[in-house]
Amino acid sequence: MKNATTNQKIKYTIDKKSFFGHSAILLMAMAAIFRVIGCWGYWNDMLTFVMHVIIPVASCLMLILCVSFLGKKGFFLSCVPVVLGVVFFIYKAFSFESRIHMLLCILLYVVVAVLYTGTVIGSIHTKWLLPPLFGLPFIYHIVLEDLPALSNTEVPVTFAAGMQEMSVLCIMAALFCVGMGLKKHVISTETTIVAEPAIAEQPVGEAVPSPVVEPTVSETAPQCSVVDGQMQCEGEPVIAEPAFPEAAETAEEPVLPVNEGVNEK
Repeated sequence: MKNATTNQKIKYTIDKKSFFGHSAILLMAMAAIFRVIGCWGYWNDMLTFVMHVIIPVASCLMLILCVSFLGKKGFFLSCVPVVLGVVFFIYKAFSFESRIHMLLCILLYVVVAVLYTGTVIGSIHTKWLLPPLFGLPFIYHIVLEDLPALSNTEVPVTFAAGMQEMSVLCIMAALFCVGMGLKKHVISTETTIVAEPAIAEQPVGEAVPSPVVEPTVSETAPQCSVVDGQMQCEGEPVIAEPAFPEAAETAEEPVLPVNEGVNEK
């Protein structure tokens, strides 16, 4: 008896030659360039240089490599640069003046890391959580932060700050394209379990029939000879187990007839 169980595994891939694949690569490259330009001169402070330049630029380059070379196989490794980028954004959030804004942004970044990682490793069976996760903050930045900052003539936006903001926008747009470009694959694995046949139990008190033994016959060719005027053969078919072993046959001597025609003298 065989029982088959089917397990399903979810896998996500992205085609680097598709529109979203090309867009993600291009936007991540632009984000790395804008970050280097906007943070030029930060190498005087090693901690600031590492957190504002090394980590975000490394995150962008690693994601470019994942889309370019791991899009078909192993794209789950793209969670590494995304988590690395989340570390940068959390560090950046501590510089916000509003504590509420800081806490909301940190919560958003943690949700981004969890949902993106869960999606690309196949734990979350849909990709449609990612586009709004990156698209809505992109719209929020442009409408509620960038446009009011550009229209503020009292405190104009500096070139360095503008380059850094452009880098952030490019990162969010690139991750939006990654979410849109993901393709879902369902891999089914079937496991067959062979069950051993059950042994029928004999009811208590019921007699078990003994096997019937058929009498066997010797197949040896008989060898015959004449002894005392009688033909005797060796190797004649012999019944191994007679049907009635207790009934033994008795041989009687033949009675010779009396010659009645003898002439008396």
